[in-house]
Amino acid sequence: MAVARLVIAAIVLIGLLTGCGGPEDAVAPPTGPPEMDDPGVQRVGPLVVRTASAAGFVAQAIPAGRSPISFVALHGSTITYLASQAMLDRVVFSRGFCDDFDLWVCNLDGSNAVRLINNTAADCCPSWSPDGRRIVFSRARPTLDTEIVVMNADGSGPVALTDNADRDADPTWSPEGRRIAFETDRTGNSEIFVMYDDGSGAVNLTQNPARDIQPDWTPAQGADRAIAFVTDRGASDDIYTMREDGSSQWSVTSNSVHESVPAWDPTASGSLAWQGLALGHQEIFIREYWGDLRAVTGTPGGAAEPAWSSDRRFICFSSAVGYYDLALQELDTPQRQFTITHSPGGLMDRWPDLGSPTLQTDRVIIGPAGSDWGGGNPPWASAYAVIAAFGEQGYLNLVRIGIRPGDLDTLQISPLASPAQSPPTPIGVVVEAAEVVNVREDGGRGNTPVLWQLDALDPTAAILYFDPWSGKLQSVLVVADQSYPTGARAAGPVVTQRAEGGALVAEGSFVAVLDGTGARIADAASVVRLADGAVTVVR
Repeated sequence: MAVARLVIAAIVLIGLLTGCGGPEDAVAPPTGPPEMDDPGVQRVGPLVVRTASAAGFVAQAIPAGRSPISFVALHGSTITYLASQAMLDRVVFSRGFCDDFDLWVCNLDGSNAVRLINNTAADCCPSWSPDGRRIVFSRARPTLDTEIVVMNADGSGPVALTDNADRDADPTWSPEGRRIAFETDRTGNSEIFVMYDDGSGAVNLTQNPARDIQPDWTPAQGADRAIAFVTDRGASDDIYTMREDGSSQWSVTSNSVHESVPAWDPTASGSLAWQGLALGHQEIFIREYWGDLRAVTGTPGGAAEPAWSSDRRFICFSSAVGYYDLALQELDTPQRQFTITHSPGGLMDRWPDLGSPTLQTDRVIIGPAGSDWGGGNPPWASAYAVIAAFGEQGYLNLVRIGIRPGDLDTLQISPLASPAQSPPTPIGVVVEAAEVVNVREDGGRGNTPVLWQLDALDPTAAILYFDPWSGKLQSVLVVADQSYPTGARAAGPVVTQRAEGGALVAEGSFVAVLDGTGARIADAASVVRLADGAVTVVR
């Protein structure tokens, strides 16, 4: 994840140094991001932005004092597409039927699918190396045994790590990428072995007459490092774990339900996912490190072969809806599912693994209907002006400023100087126009935007205050029109600010004060205090 942060930080810096030369609201497959050489397309930090015209478009950096967040105002030309980019996992998986499967790789949303291997073998159960440079997998040829093969991430340089008359399958990498655990029947029954990444030094870890299969190596370090596996030592297939030297073998599950394909949380939290039976078909379960057990999928045809995303936001799995496509399950609210592959008729997409992150489209926030993941609609189809916040790890928030089309030439966005103190105080921005109709904030994927409705006040200016830690809109202060004797522009400062005990105090003539939810908390005020993510009217 440190690499991901450095890449995002570099993009943010480049975007801010190079600079850049509506109607409300606007399901089909995603259209994907525009090509970077399209007219009107440019990068601003972790954002890809397309405008109706490059002429007049401005990316205006907003000074943020000691805040760790960068803020930028985008305006001057209608924005028709805006997407956030992030370092996201790629998906390696098997596509095929019966004894002929090839390895493929695609982006996390299913785009840019590329076949890595094309042969008559069954290449299955791929696993990314921790550094994302190699893939290890099982290869079974008709009438021959199954072996472990490793290759480069682009499909080049395949090397067989095992070569014998026994079945060697289901490989998984150690956290440092120097060893590989796998299942084998070379002792006469299935056992979990471990070997070095060149195939040498194979050692039996389980040494048990039961059938021990499907190992998965935890990413944890030190004494907590363990390998999960499946065994039939009890009445059914259960999930067990053991230390990486084979000691301390104990059961995670012990019941009459068959469980299989364990997968450790890659953030090293100690949570474990697997597939098990629920309501007559397979679903994905998670046992959290504190012991809670929950089903995380609900698919009519069943869900199998779980794989976590590196950031723990998603579980990828093979879905039996249709004919085995791959799907993503969000683990947090709103817990949506996205089908990300659509295999050709008669073929199946199976055994996904996530890793080897690249810079990809994470969300489409402004764009045409159907252009977000899974054919979803972005929050908005277009915008005249927005203020975006992003940090070391990428996009954080976006606020859309609503004005009338005829008022575009009156729009002006002016940052307020933040007091140079630590901890940082809220970041203020004055938005002026013939009328500021409303302000809307991105509510997150699948959520309705938060609305600050201002048109009943007919304001010519509003002050937007952003939280310096989250980038979220903390308050909107509607400025009294008497501050504007010339109409469209203020004759002098519309607010004065001072730091006071870790808070920001703003003084001016305000006809309304709204909080961070869009609720109006006062009809008039002259002094407000902003601290700890809240706004308070002093007088």
